[in-house]
Amino acid sequence: MNQEPLISVVTVCFNSINTVERTFKSILNQTYSNIEYIVVDGKSTDGTVELIKEYEDYFKKRNIIFKWKSEKDNGIYDAMNKGLEMTTGELVGIINSDDYYEESALEIISTEYLKDSSYDVYHGLLNYYNSGKLSMIKGGDSSVLTQHMIEHPTCFLKKKTYEKHGFFNCNYKYVADYELLCRVKKHGGKFKLIDKVIANFYDGGAGDCLESVIEALKFRYEYGFINKKSMIIKYIKIFLGRKIFR
Repeated sequence: MNQEPLISVVTVCFNSINTVERTFKSILNQTYSNIEYIVVDGKSTDGTVELIKEYEDYFKKRNIIFKWKSEKDNGIYDAMNKGLEMTTGELVGIINSDDYYEESALEIISTEYLKDSSYDVYHGLLNYYNSGKLSMIKGGDSSVLTQHMIEHPTCFLKKKTYEKHGFFNCNYKYVADYELLCRVKKHGGKFKLIDKVIANFYDGGAGDCLESVIEALKFRYEYGFINKKSMIIKYIKIFLGRKIFR
């Protein structure tokens, strides 16, 4: 393998006029060239659709394959699944409309893939912003999945991996990305951690809410990562902690 793989990137958005332009620019500014970019909008009414149309020409001038749609969906993971169905690349990344890639992100992923294409998931480090300020650089190998999610904005899965293991399970409202990666891991999927910053994440999204924390806890119990006693204890600590820090 010596030809640069086509890398598909999916962004889902809804009324994201204040943040999605930064995401678009991070795709346009990539040092990598063989890109397919897919935007799935949830029928925005704030000008996001008009911005997508405006950027369509910029992507075409950059020779980026660009596809988009705007229609009602049944939540963020349903929208992501719609985007996945539209991808044709060998590798697929998902970046949300309030996050963005480092300029060398896709080049880094491609380089690692060309070195060894046997992995199912290629992922790296994440700049984590809290209240607009860089608070930490996060990154862990797939062994941490028994405790918590790895950095999904940095993850690139082979299209064949999605075809083998399936898309996001929309029965989960907040942790379908976590469930998917655990599903891949459970069935022998290989993960490659790259010791470089791939993406930038801003807190305050759905993944930070109490409901998300609880769903992740229940999921860990369902997958056998923790027993029922541990789940109950952690559940109580979550509520006590929320009460104390209000």
